[in-house]
Amino acid sequence: MAQIKSNKIRKINKSFTSSRIIDFVREHTNRVTIRISIIILAVVIIIAGFLLYNRYNSYDDYKVLNSIKVDSSSGSQYLSYQDFVIKYSGDGISYIDSDGTVWDESYQMKTPIVDICDKYIAVADKNSNNIFIYDDEGKQGKITTSFPIIKVEVASQGVVAALLEDQSANYIEVFDKEGNKLISHKTLLDENGYPLDFSISDDGEKMAVSYITVNNGSMSNRIVFYNFSNTGKSSENKIAGEHNQYKEALVPMVKFLSNSDVVAVGENVLSIYKVKDESKLKEEVKINDEIQKVFYNEEYVGFILENHNSRYPYRIEVYDLDGNRKMKTEIKMDYDCVSFSGNNILMYDDMNCRIISFDGVEKFKTTFRGEMNGIVPVDGSRTFLFMTRSKIQKVKLK
Repeated sequence: MAQIKSNKIRKINKSFTSSRIIDFVREHTNRVTIRISIIILAVVIIIAGFLLYNRYNSYDDYKVLNSIKVDSSSGSQYLSYQDFVIKYSGDGISYIDSDGTVWDESYQMKTPIVDICDKYIAVADKNSNNIFIYDDEGKQGKITTSFPIIKVEVASQGVVAALLEDQSANYIEVFDKEGNKLISHKTLLDENGYPLDFSISDDGEKMAVSYITVNNGSMSNRIVFYNFSNTGKSSENKIAGEHNQYKEALVPMVKFLSNSDVVAVGENVLSIYKVKDESKLKEEVKINDEIQKVFYNEEYVGFILENHNSRYPYRIEVYDLDGNRKMKTEIKMDYDCVSFSGNNILMYDDMNCRIISFDGVEKFKTTFRGEMNGIVPVDGSRTFLFMTRSKIQKVKLK
């Protein structure tokens, strides 16, 4: 009997020990879970605080990180290129990086037109017949057009399209970088219409043209898309779509923002198109006030509009490529130059600079001591290139 009792006691102790172990494991697991939860919460709070700080923080000064001496004429202009800038004027063009001038090419032009796509640069003198092609290594070729040039655009592989004007007709000609003519499209006012603007896709395979036509004394505007790729070869006249909903409203701007995203800006409308094998009107936004300026990047289209407010005579509105308004704010001053810098709006003239976020927060504002020739965002947030006649400064806001 004693032996039986002893076995029962062992069973009870064994059961009691197992229960203690289970409770211990549960308690330890709960502690670890709580600690992990606290750590995750702390990380989330830190990240949220960092994002809120960046979103609403503003800067009142800047630190010069690097400075390069340059010799610029009063008519010099700058465009973002690679990691730095292209400087051009009527006397020539040069590529400048963080170490200084990489190459410098001279020419004589009255009204230079410059377009950049990836590494290629196209330069033409308006109303002339010559287009020069450059890349990061310097001059790569020269194109001679059949008629005087109105506008040029270059694609990522060096293909160049030019809008040309003759006394009786207009032409759109497309060339490869070696100067070989790929396409020549003639337009007559009483047939195809007069081309107000055109744009080619980054891959050089598609084109959008805004035409104005006059029939029986009545004027109308239409957007025509062309597809020159293999998929577009079977279509008549390479036409990938035609849109004539504008009626008498002029559409003086059409622009490929990517290989398939196109925006057209009319007197009172923003049209957003998707273009693949065929074109499709994705969204239209009515613009109720007079457009003063249009600016864009790969994701957004922005407007400086006339505003019916004597205290704030101008208004900024920004839309994404789905037609959603991302920003609306009133401003007092209309600056000469406006562009995107990340989710901020960069505005400047030769003496003043102002940066406003999409939330309407003034991130930076200053008046320069000397004349400013250009400002180029570097990282879309705090780092910029400031160009004057004598130097280029890489600066960081602080």
